[in-house]
Amino acid sequence: MSTGAKTLSRTFEPAPTSVSEARRFAREVLADWGLDDLLDDVVLLTSELVTNAVTHAGTPMTVSVVREEDRLRIDVFDQHPTRVLPVGANARPGAGEHGRGLLITSALATAWGVEYRRDHKRVWAAFALVETTLEVDAPNGGVPEGQDVRRRESVATTGRDPLGLSGLALNQLALGDILDLVVEQTRDLFDADAAYLLLEDEMEDRFVVAATSGEATSIKGRSVRRGEGGAPSLKASFRPLAIGDLRATPVELLRGLELRSLVTAPVAFEGRVIGTLAIAKKEPGSFATEDGAELQRVADWAAPSVDRASTRAADSERRAWLTFQSEASVMLAASLDLETTTAMTGQIVVPRLATWCGIYLNDARDHPRLQFAWHADEHQLDEVRDALEDATPDSPEVPAVPDLDGEVAILPLEARNRVIGWLTLGRPAGEPLRRERLMVAESVARRAALAIDNARAHTELQEIGRSLQRSLLPAVLPEIPGVDIGVGYEPTGEFNDAGGDFYDIFALGAGRWAFMVGDVCGVGPEAAAVAGMSRHTVRALMRAGIPIAPTLERLNSAISDEGLRGRFITLVCGTLEATAASRFRVRLVCAGHPPPFLVTRARPGVSARRVGRSQALLGVLDAVDYIEEEVTVERGDRLVVVTDGVLERRAGDTMFEEAGVEAVLATGIDVGAQVVADRLLRAVTDFSAVPPSDDMAVLVLDLGTRVR
Repeated sequence: MSTGAKTLSRTFEPAPTSVSEARRFAREVLADWGLDDLLDDVVLLTSELVTNAVTHAGTPMTVSVVREEDRLRIDVFDQHPTRVLPVGANARPGAGEHGRGLLITSALATAWGVEYRRDHKRVWAAFALVETTLEVDAPNGGVPEGQDVRRRESVATTGRDPLGLSGLALNQLALGDILDLVVEQTRDLFDADAAYLLLEDEMEDRFVVAATSGEATSIKGRSVRRGEGGAPSLKASFRPLAIGDLRATPVELLRGLELRSLVTAPVAFEGRVIGTLAIAKKEPGSFATEDGAELQRVADWAAPSVDRASTRAADSERRAWLTFQSEASVMLAASLDLETTTAMTGQIVVPRLATWCGIYLNDARDHPRLQFAWHADEHQLDEVRDALEDATPDSPEVPAVPDLDGEVAILPLEARNRVIGWLTLGRPAGEPLRRERLMVAESVARRAALAIDNARAHTELQEIGRSLQRSLLPAVLPEIPGVDIGVGYEPTGEFNDAGGDFYDIFALGAGRWAFMVGDVCGVGPEAAAVAGMSRHTVRALMRAGIPIAPTLERLNSAISDEGLRGRFITLVCGTLEATAASRFRVRLVCAGHPPPFLVTRARPGVSARRVGRSQALLGVLDAVDYIEEEVTVERGDRLVVVTDGVLERRAGDTMFEEAGVEAVLATGIDVGAQVVADRLLRAVTDFSAVPPSDDMAVLVLDLGTRVR
């Protein structure tokens, strides 16, 4: 450090007001020393370094202005030595307050650095007072020969930069940092009590208070429409305006603040007003005409940098909205459940686009019916739901605006050129959906409408499938004295509820019971329709007293009469009756179906055997003759009928086949019929990692030993 240095210091508390006090201190010192040409740069740098200390150190700080022989130095001491500032390669522009301060420091100062000690930290910056040798005669004043005592010309003195800000620094800062700097320096330039900057929000077609300083801190984030007090004028958009007394001419934006006079200047770029720069004081009539002109020069100088940063921020916001819409599409496409899709729509728009929402879907008469309501605050959800219910029309009309505070937008849910419902969005008062945000909401509504319509169509198909399934299977299993019944059914496909396999068991009277297990060629609804017809035909004919063989022969004729709509069927159909205390008589016909398995419990360890012989398939030949077979079954035996989806389940080149069924039956001698049916289906499903390609049905009859 050079000898003979002159130093003035002052200590400040870690409070926001210390920033302006430190600027005032630095200005007074440089004015006393006659260094007006460095005034703007030094004051700006002091402001940034003290802001860093207030924000990040949080301890009392001392600002020292040191004049050495060849340079002026600013030292800021704080008592937080462990807080390491990012310098060199680690310093990133725009990475918080300390990043902004050090960026400006490097742009303005001749040299700067950070010094860490055990009990304090010092951040310093220096400005050169003597430059390199010039080969001219020394000026008057006794300056040593070979030196030119020449201070740097302040940018502010050229008229290009009324705030003394570095263009390099501004171009590298984020939008928020640029606006804060402009507002802080503007307030300081005019010695105002408050300053603020309104910036155009293209997404909402309003002007938002984007930066404040002094007494205006509380209004940051508020918004106003063009033409409102304190915002760009509708008639004189490109001229500054002054209000001598805010009590006589109140400005809603500043209501509640102890401010009496105001001057505003439009920030315009390329013929478009993008914001407003304003200063205010607590005394009425504090500004002259020249202040308005000077403020306009400040606004004109700042406009290009503000526009560049604003454009970057707007582009970033638009990209964020595009990402939001893309993610919304992915989420909505992930579900085919109507209730889930509707709920997901509400949770996508709240709180990003609205505070609350309601979703109406049209019923069969096109009357809107409330399906879902959501609020960002769950405690207010009941109130919103009640208001939306009250707004539901009794005719095919648009839902009414609910009786709730705030702004409401009602958007149609339109899919495939028809309106299927309505999306009602609620926002805070004074913040309606406008321009680009409205376009985003409409885009989300279109995506949601298509997803909801797809989900509703899928739900209807599932209901049709469930109805078909109900036609294939008995509603309840009958109670047969001395017989335990187990069943299993698994249609193929992720979304199929019905397939071509079916089973039934029903009473014939006089102690006789009929059972059947069938398999229609193919899968899906077409096969299910044929299966349902076959089941009811057999049930009706056998209950009319017609024996098994003639019943199946008539079913064959009925299938043949269907022509191309007919499908061939395999079917086991039989009757069951008790003949003595220890025996059951079983009569059956296997019409192309795998014969049943018979497990004899009296001979444990003996494999299951097949009973019955396979005869002609149904629906293949125009005329068939079936022969009933009679099997005598001992009490305690187990009869198991499966479809070929069980036997032909594949794992590579290996099939489940008879061996797989017999292995399951061998392990279930002492368990109930339903347990056996469940085990068998689970074993078949687990046999391969590939989803089943055919429907599966299982019927288990335990004869004479009912398990409860």
